[in-house]
Parts: sequence; structure tokens; C-alpha cells
Amino acid sequence: MEFLCSGCGACCRRIGEINKAQLSFGKLPDRGDGVCANLNKDNSCSVYENRPLICRVKDLGKAQGYTDLKQWYILNTKSCHALIDEDGLDPKYKVDIKEYDLQ
Repeated sequence: MEFLCSGCGACCRRIGEINKAQLSFGKLPDRGDGVCANLNKDNSCSVYENRPLICRVKDLGKAQGYTDLKQWYILNTKSCHALIDEDGLDPKYKVDIKEYDLQ
């Protein structure tokens, strides 16, 4: 089972908030406006293959002790939906949670 990411970039636009939270995963590169320095104009990640732990949903869930990845993915997807709403992004970016039942 894999995390279903729509590629909206909403989480990548919150790096400043993540860095302020002083999470134990280290600082992420902020381009100065709270957006990840690795976010490309098309919402892709310029360091995707080598992205930090906090950006790897599956590995982060395992590191935090989640054994039910489906539940971890659903929790993260609901967080994504909230960010999409907060940023006023097109609802088309919202992944249907029922898709996890099809994997």
C-alpha cells in the first residue's frame, strides 16, 4: 500500500510552520517565504529521491511506530484535505479516502 499524493504542494508551502514547530526531524530548506526551497514551479520536488524523512509519509509513519499504514495514510490524507482548504486550492486535489480500500 502506498500513500496517495495528489501533488498539490500544500505541505511544501508550510515548511516555515514546520521549522517553527522544532520537530525532531531537522530543519527543512526554506526559500525565505515559508515555502520549501526544493519545491519546483510545477509542485514537483527537486530532491524527491533523497527527500528528508518528514517528506516520506510511509517511512515517517514507521518511524513514529504506526503499524497500520492504512490508518496513517488516512490520517495524513485528512490533513492534506485541511491544507488544501486552507490554501484555497482546487478540491480536485483531494484524494478520495475510499481509494485506500482499493489498494
